[in-house]
Amino acid sequence: MRKLFIFLTYLLLLTGMLQGCKRIELYELTTKVRIEFDIDFDIDVDLDMEVETKLDPEFAAKVDGIMPEYMQVIFYDSQTNRMEASFILPASGGEVSIRPGDYHIVAYNFGTNSTQTDNVTVMDDALAFTTDITKSMAGKLNALSSTETRGYEDDPIIYEPDHLYVANENDINVPSVLDPDEDVRLYARASTILDVYSLEVLGVTGCENIEKVEAFITGQIRNNRFGIEERGTDPATLYVTLKPDKKNNRLYTVFGTFGKLPFAENKVYLDITVTDSGGGQYRYIYDVTDQFDDEKNVNNKLVIIDEIDIPEGNIGGGGLAPGVKDWDEESVDIPLN
Repeated sequence: MRKLFIFLTYLLLLTGMLQGCKRIELYELTTKVRIEFDIDFDIDVDLDMEVETKLDPEFAAKVDGIMPEYMQVIFYDSQTNRMEASFILPASGGEVSIRPGDYHIVAYNFGTNSTQTDNVTVMDDALAFTTDITKSMAGKLNALSSTETRGYEDDPIIYEPDHLYVANENDINVPSVLDPDEDVRLYARASTILDVYSLEVLGVTGCENIEKVEAFITGQIRNNRFGIEERGTDPATLYVTLKPDKKNNRLYTVFGTFGKLPFAENKVYLDITVTDSGGGQYRYIYDVTDQFDDEKNVNNKLVIIDEIDIPEGNIGGGGLAPGVKDWDEESVDIPLN
């Protein structure tokens, strides 16, 4: 009887011990990685618009860039190219903790105004793009298309992108670091994925009568696969606005684009609609393909010389007579630095 009592006592103790036990996950080893960003604001565009860029923050942002507040940093598995971890850091840099391994790292500025990102969970699919303009705005181009630009009717018309500064660092090894005070340092250089152009239409009189100037630029790229540093292949027409300059008798702007479609047969048409103070409209279409394709145009200057006169606006005034100017016979000097 005494042996049975002792046995039951041991059994109860053992049961209690088993119920009191639980599985505790082992601490996952991570390494501190300190990331420092070097953002390249060197944009190859020659404006000859020093005054305008000082007075107009919008132009200054396109040419000189704006230091972003934050950078999105994504660690991708080097074998699968799938996201392993994502962090938001100040643009000055910061520290993250990541488990040891081999990674591809993509960093880009967070919180842009018009440029959006999507599909970032897979590095090959990470996409930068802008939204399409409204249907009513798009209808202007389609309804007024000339014979030359009619082939672009089906292309989406997109808003102008703003700078996305991207750093791509491939085959980065994050080692195991046993000393908790030790870290791994990574320097990431980021540069814009956009091409920036200046555009001037010279020989314009009656600038004081202009209410607004809208333009469509055909033959552009719709998006950018920034995770693999590759421009997209989908076509788009870019919507931009120009400003009148009474002092210098011109229309001018600066615009960013994901780039020209990389096909020899691709034409780039500049389709401008000027609205006067009375609501009248005047339309001008130019073939600027040669200037886009000119290898000597290293500063991305688009210059058009034409005799345009916008009269004082009358209600219901103005005219639309679209026609493409043949610029093969024109000679425009582009100053090179």
